[in-house]
Amino acid sequence: MASTSNVTAAARSRQEEVEVPPEESIAQPVAEQDTEYLAALERLERAQERMLSAAIAFCDGLISAGQLRAVRELLREQESKIDAMGGIQASPFIGEVHDDSASSPQETKSSAPVIEESVAEAITEEPSIEDIDDPELRRRLETLDGKIARLEQDFQQGRINASQYRAIYRHYMGQREVALRMRQTYPDSNRWEMVLEEGKTRFLLQLNEAACYSVGLYNIQSKERIFVDGEMPESAEDAMALLGTFSTSDDESPDGRLFATTSDSGETLLLIPGAFTVSLAVFSQDPPSWQVRALHEVHRNFEAANRPALLRGETKNLIFPDLSRFIKS
Repeated sequence: MASTSNVTAAARSRQEEVEVPPEESIAQPVAEQDTEYLAALERLERAQERMLSAAIAFCDGLISAGQLRAVRELLREQESKIDAMGGIQASPFIGEVHDDSASSPQETKSSAPVIEESVAEAITEEPSIEDIDDPELRRRLETLDGKIARLEQDFQQGRINASQYRAIYRHYMGQREVALRMRQTYPDSNRWEMVLEEGKTRFLLQLNEAACYSVGLYNIQSKERIFVDGEMPESAEDAMALLGTFSTSDDESPDGRLFATTSDSGETLLLIPGAFTVSLAVFSQDPPSWQVRALHEVHRNFEAANRPALLRGETKNLIFPDLSRFIKS
C-alpha cells in the first residue's frame, strides 16, 4: 500500500509541473534549434513518465478515465511536436514504378522512418523476453514482437506510409514499456494485461493514411487540363512546370517514371506521365507504394482505352476513369 501511495504522490507532483514552451521566432540559429529539440525530447520523456504514473493510478481507481485521457493527450501533444521538429519531410524524387509481379519483397524495401531517441533508448533498457518469469506476459510480448516485425515488413513493401509506421510503432513500444514497468512495480498483479489490449491499431492506420484529394489528367505537351475529379488546388497545378523532366516527342514516353514534390501547404503532389497525358494527384501526405501503383495502372488503362483518339490529338468524347475509390471528399 505504501508503494501505491508513493506512486500516486509522484504522479500528482509531476502533474503539477508547469511547462513553458520556448517562444518561436521567424529565423533561428542552428544551435538554438538543436537546443529546442533537446528540450522537446525532455518534455516528451516527462510526459511519458506522467502517462505511466497515470496508468497505474487509473488501475488503482485513483483517477477517472477522463483524467487518464487528459494525460494521454498531453503525451500526444509532445509527440506531435517532436514529429514537427524532426519528422520525415517529403522530398522530391524521381523513380521507377515497378510491377508487383516483376519484383520481390527484397527489391521494394524502404528505409524505416526516424523514431524518437527517447523511444529507442527505452527499447535498449528493457529486459529480454527470456528474462521475464511470467509466462503469460512473455507470450503476449512475443506476440507484440511479431506485430512489430509485420509492421516493418508492411512499410518496406509499401503497404503503409511513414506516418502510419511511426504512429503504430510508437503505440506498440509504448504498450511494451508501460506493461513491463507495471509488471515490475506490481509483480503480483495482472494490471499490465489491460495495457496490451488490442483495438487501437486500426484507428491509427485510418488516422494516418494518405488521403487523395483530387486527380487531374493533362495533355503532356500543352499542359491543358482535360479531366479532373475532386477539388484541385490552383497551387497544385504549378507542379506542371516540372513536366519538362518528362518532355517527349512522338510515342517515346518514359513510361513507369514519376515525380513527387510537396506543395507550400504540405500536400504531396504526384505526377504520373504517359505517352499522351499526365496525371496529377494531390495527397494529404506521402502515399504508400500500393496507392502509387494503383493510380499508375489507372492512367495506363486510360491511355490504352483512348489511344486512337489521343493519337489524333482529340480530347473530346474520351473514356475517363472512375476514381471514386481513390478520391476522399
